[in-house]
Amino acid sequence: MDSAARTIQQLKVQVVTLEHEIQQLTLKNQQPLISRFCVTDEDHRYYTRFSSKKVITVFWESVYPTASRLVCWSKAQQAAEVMPSPQRKLELIDELFMFLFRVAAGLQEKTLSSLFEASVSTISRIILIWTNYLYQVLGSLPSWMTREQVQATMPDKCRLYCPQLRVIIDCTEIRCETASSLSLQLETFSSYKNHTTVKGLIGVAPCGVITFVSTLYTGSVSDIEITKRSHLLQLLQPGDEVMVYKAFLIEKMLSEVGVKLIIPPSKKSTQLSKEDTQKTLAIACLRILAERAIRRVKEYHIWDGLVPLSIV
Repeated sequence: MDSAARTIQQLKVQVVTLEHEIQQLTLKNQQPLISRFCVTDEDHRYYTRFSSKKVITVFWESVYPTASRLVCWSKAQQAAEVMPSPQRKLELIDELFMFLFRVAAGLQEKTLSSLFEASVSTISRIILIWTNYLYQVLGSLPSWMTREQVQATMPDKCRLYCPQLRVIIDCTEIRCETASSLSLQLETFSSYKNHTTVKGLIGVAPCGVITFVSTLYTGSVSDIEITKRSHLLQLLQPGDEVMVYKAFLIEKMLSEVGVKLIIPPSKKSTQLSKEDTQKTLAIACLRILAERAIRRVKEYHIWDGLVPLSIV
């Protein structure tokens, strides 16, 4: 009897221990996936490209009120015109995390399917919904800085040599898959990259803030034509200055709207004067701002390989 009582007592302790472990596992599984992957600020930078947990928390609190009303439609529901259930297979914040996984970390949809325990079609649909949602929300925010804002944040060296500088612009290309259509191949082929690409224009204020991003164009479109199509000229005012690299021949286009082009001064003799040398160095330092902005964009791992035509 004493032996049986001791055994029962030991089993009771084991039951309590196992119940506690089950409770902990249940709580862990109920936690958003982002809290399990992103513990440190370094984790957040790698998986989401946000600089810290604090920053992504502020962003999430900003978009949650409208994101919570997003609805996922399947093709069957669209065909039958049946409103889908508001219940979600994943936590809403995990849907955002999945989108960031795809864009920032570059994980493929098949990998995300295993990670989030959902079908590939569900993963694809959620990413598409969040892509469109964030494009509408963030695209509606004014990023173009006024002349007063640019002047107030302008570095001293820029104020000395380019006092009316409004924006530094540059074009960049992203390699994409080659289409089977010969006409589309011709449109997307870039002689500069010797590959099919999509191309966009980016603008940076003298303080380093990205203030303009164009839509993407096919690789065969020239930088000059992209500048014309992107409606950047409509944002500039007479008296403004625009900085570009030497091969960006848009001086005539800018002069028509009263805007001055800033490029490094050319040699008038065998050697630049002291003033021209200092101005060249100042312009070179400012030109790097656009290159750094483009680099920040291309650090997203979704660009590591060729961009599939399915997501263009």
